[in-house]
Amino acid sequence: MLKLKDILLLLLIVVLTASFLFVGKWTSGIVIFDNLSPLTNHQIVYQGITLLIALLLLLVLWGFKREEFKTYFRKGNISAKITPEPWVGIKPKGNQTWLSFGLSIGITISVVTAIIIYFQLLNGKAIDLSNILPILLFSLIFSLTNSFIEESVTRLSVVVVLKGKLKDRIIPFISALIFGTVHYWGNPGGIPGVLAAGFLGWFLAKSILETKGFFWAWVIHFAQDVIIFTARFLAELINQP
Repeated sequence: MLKLKDILLLLLIVVLTASFLFVGKWTSGIVIFDNLSPLTNHQIVYQGITLLIALLLLLVLWGFKREEFKTYFRKGNISAKITPEPWVGIKPKGNQTWLSFGLSIGITISVVTAIIIYFQLLNGKAIDLSNILPILLFSLIFSLTNSFIEESVTRLSVVVVLKGKLKDRIIPFISALIFGTVHYWGNPGGIPGVLAAGFLGWFLAKSILETKGFFWAWVIHFAQDVIIFTARFLAELINQP
């Protein structure tokens, strides 16, 4: 049963998640380095602020939910058993674990993300790949930090706060609701973005609960962000006057 402390911590997670939208708008247009693109400048400032928010939240969880925090804020057992979810097609065969089935699901999610983001940002436009190396470099860096930030706030924190308070099957849906809702205004956005991010939120929270660790959630989210940031950088080049 949820206590007042748990409710307040959950509300804090919701508020901080929503704050990312305001931070994103507030930092838009800020230029730190004149020789870098607007998107690069924006991400440097935006991720600097949101990383600080994520680290402060992790400190709060360390103080109020130490045992749960220590249980899940680690790599975990990446070969743990994966619980079947036939209603969404998760039907592990034989001795399949998170190491095999989780990887294949991660690839499938990445393909879906790539399709959605292509039609939202690049559909029918001529793509210039002459600057692909610096684009990939920045994409990898921003994806690494952004995935850590979002997994810390919208996934790990939800699991840490709600573990033992709600059934394990319910907790991933809370993460899905939080993560999916804010993506209406994100990339991918709109209803397709809500559905894709909602499923990702559910699936990655499930991975944290079942592996008792952060590994698969961070790695799979990182892969999605590489696709998204690469497409955003390419779109920025296309739209340059």
